[in-house]
Amino acid sequence: MPGRTLLGMNGSMSRRSILAAGVAGSAAVLLGTGHASAASLVTHSEINSQPTFYEVNGAATSFRYEPGFYSRLETWHVHWRNWTPQHWTAPHKIYSYGAYVNKPGMHGDGRAFDLARMLITNRDTGATFTAFNGRYDQWRSLTGDALRTARIRYWGTMASLHYHFRHVISYLDNAEHHNHAHIDNAVSGSGDSSFTTGSATQTYFVQAACQYIWGLSTGIDGDWGPETQRNSSTALTRAGSDGVITTQSRWLTFCKASAQKAWALVP
Repeated sequence: MPGRTLLGMNGSMSRRSILAAGVAGSAAVLLGTGHASAASLVTHSEINSQPTFYEVNGAATSFRYEPGFYSRLETWHVHWRNWTPQHWTAPHKIYSYGAYVNKPGMHGDGRAFDLARMLITNRDTGATFTAFNGRYDQWRSLTGDALRTARIRYWGTMASLHYHFRHVISYLDNAEHHNHAHIDNAVSGSGDSSFTTGSATQTYFVQAACQYIWGLSTGIDGDWGPETQRNSSTALTRAGSDGVITTQSRWLTFCKASAQKAWALVP
């Protein structure tokens, strides 16, 4: 099932919202009217010319989108392709649990996408491999190098998504997202994302990036504190910035640098 966007008053996903949603289900607040008209949606069988598939049955599938949101997906994918190693090339396959769904929230507006997996071609060998696996429910039981690779590639792609979308919900947020990453542009709209320390969802990402990509021992609890600030500043300094993450430009630098470093670690 497509994920729900659970939002606090500032447009971020708070830990309180997550806990409340787990207890109250539909009592959580959902942004979006959930009433997109058929005429306002566009249907695509690809993103940036790469075919989409339904994760449930593996079938090639067309999904319906609000045009502006689809444009943002294509913009993200162009950057993703540019930031990944040169031997990662087309063709590849994008697996999803869906975009538009007749339900409340951003899925109901056609402005959300549930990304499950991406398979891509190795230019040098012609082999296909998993460049992103949002199926934490499957890879969390791995060990050793296999676990390290899956996790770093996961957070590398999440970094690229956080650059372009304000809401990118991961397996750290709740069990509902153990098999996909939820993406929507409820707040970021047609632009790149911005950062707030009050967002547990964004904080989870920063903490995971510091821990798994930058190698900085960081507690992962969704709460912004001195350790997270210190380690994210260290990562930013290594990326050539001045180490302050709270402006949009530095946030975007952190996201891009984290994505590129991840793929350098596990090319």
